Amino acid sequence: MTLAQYVARQLGNPSGPMGRFLLPRVWNRRNAALNDLTFNELHLRPNDRVLEVGCGGGYLLDRIAGAVTDGFIAGIDTSAQVVAFCQSRFRSLVRPGRVEIKRASAEELPYPSGFFTKACTVNTLFYVSDASRAIRELWRVLADGGEAALCLTDRRFLEERRFAAHGLSLYEASEVQEMMEAAGLLDVRLSRGSDRWREFICLVGRK
Repeated sequence: MTLAQYVARQLGNPSGPMGRFLLPRVWNRRNAALNDLTFNELHLRPNDRVLEVGCGGGYLLDRIAGAVTDGFIAGIDTSAQVVAFCQSRFRSLVRPGRVEIKRASAEELPYPSGFFTKACTVNTLFYVSDASRAIRELWRVLADGGEAALCLTDRRFLEERRFAAHGLSLYEASEVQEMMEAAGLLDVRLSRGSDRWREFICLVGRK
């Protein structure tokens, strides 16, 4: 296995020491700007019920928890190591039931239809085997009037990375918008941002 293949595999489903200790902390630093843009686009209220798909190191969950003081927050990830990391990090909020962290697939969310008022995902669509289905699941778990925010690195910046050639699915903003609209999300709006490493996009749609 080449280094690029190993990096792609770990980014898609972290495991071992890298998944337990290194990647969550790296994600918190490297994806901070994307998470901040997503947070700002969600316009959270204290009583919102919020889902993050692909919670990584918990940076965005932490920001959400600061704003959603009377609601409910859920984070899912496919990596057992990441889930354990976040369960430990947020144990003071998990115990009273304000936050719930589960291991689950983006294509099969373990929540009832219409449960959340807001949902988000940051840099996860690349690793999902069926992005259209994952977006339909976001639509399903949203309450009427709820919003979903999808933030991801601009395709042309990922095309320059060797690991992106190993199993990642890259998307243009227009492709993501088409999938969102096909799932039933309305009034999709696009915002853009950048940091020292790349440019990125955030699309928000309403149910």
